[in-house]
Amino acid sequence: MPSLFSHVRRGLAASVAAVLIGWALPVPAAAESTSIARVEREGVPGENVHFATGESATTTLFDLRVDDDTTVAAYCVDVSRNVDHRAAYAAAEWPDLPGAANAGEIVWIVRNSYPTLSLELLAAESGIDDLSAEQAIAGTQAAIWHLTNGTQLPTDSSDGRNSAQVRELYRYLLDNAVDSAEPDSALALSPTEVVGEASASLGPLTVHTTSETPVRLTVNGVREAALVDADGAPVTEARDGDEVLFVLPVTAEEGSATVYAHTEEAEVRPGLVYSGKDGVQTQPLVVAGTATASLTVSAKVSWNAAGPAETPDAPAAASPSQTAPSAPQSAPGGSAAPSPSPPLPAAAPVIAEDKRVDSDLPITGTWLGAVVAVALVLLGAGAVTILLARRGER
Repeated sequence: MPSLFSHVRRGLAASVAAVLIGWALPVPAAAESTSIARVEREGVPGENVHFATGESATTTLFDLRVDDDTTVAAYCVDVSRNVDHRAAYAAAEWPDLPGAANAGEIVWIVRNSYPTLSLELLAAESGIDDLSAEQAIAGTQAAIWHLTNGTQLPTDSSDGRNSAQVRELYRYLLDNAVDSAEPDSALALSPTEVVGEASASLGPLTVHTTSETPVRLTVNGVREAALVDADGAPVTEARDGDEVLFVLPVTAEEGSATVYAHTEEAEVRPGLVYSGKDGVQTQPLVVAGTATASLTVSAKVSWNAAGPAETPDAPAAASPSQTAPSAPQSAPGGSAAPSPSPPLPAAAPVIAEDKRVDSDLPITGTWLGAVVAVALVLLGAGAVTILLARRGER
């Protein structure tokens, strides 16, 4: 007959397993009207890279999920930030990210390296023999970090820590990178916020997309509103570069509405960047592949029946509607002018914890400590149960 201790031991094992499984299960995401992207937990590992300062970092080619069924390859932009796999990501602008002054060269790198180019084609273009996927990932990531964080790899043959292929690809990419135009937005409405008065047509809102099919436009928040073109004709669809106006009855009271743009065939291209949605702090990523995705974006329109809301320092405009400040937008076929960036740091880089090689990771302060703590609590509870049971037997 099993002893009381055996029963308790089985119960403790089941409790610990339940706690660990509970932590491992994903938390369902709340439904949202606009598209969000997320970083998959499993990426493709590359070789570790060892910097001239003595610091080391792991490299990973991440899978960025841009819709329910589509992922695209992406590299880290900032070596000093952790990747938060729970964070919602959204399309961002290069001027808001590290290395903005070198954005054009980073765009060239992801367009001319792995996995945009196959290993065979990259090896032929670079003249590097026996190039593996792990080495291609490491060399590409190291080149990106050099342009965003100022990190450097030793490139002489005496460097025995980095493989020769990683060093050669790193040098090849940096030597050949040229300033390239940033890719068009897969889908965007600009500006993202408009303020005006109900008696005037508000906007215009411009549609930016790589979709070859028309983008569907809808309004949510007020029944009387309509989207029209420059001639006043109702609009329910638009193509890249089209402008639409938001109109209300003159009797409309103060309020706001949301304009949505949706397409099933937006092309996400190499060089696009994603960061935490609504300012969430997480690792920015740069797309290093091509994918066709189903995307939805929105713009907010607000109006005041008494007159247009005043925006400090807003430029004068011929239209009575005023456009609220928004993040810089990349015009189709071109790139937004980046703000001046400070000189790249010469000091040793700060390596995020999730990029440190295993031998450098401290055990304290990690999730493992929390698991051990829970296990100790459960074991303590089991010991008390055994003690009470034995006293009862007496």
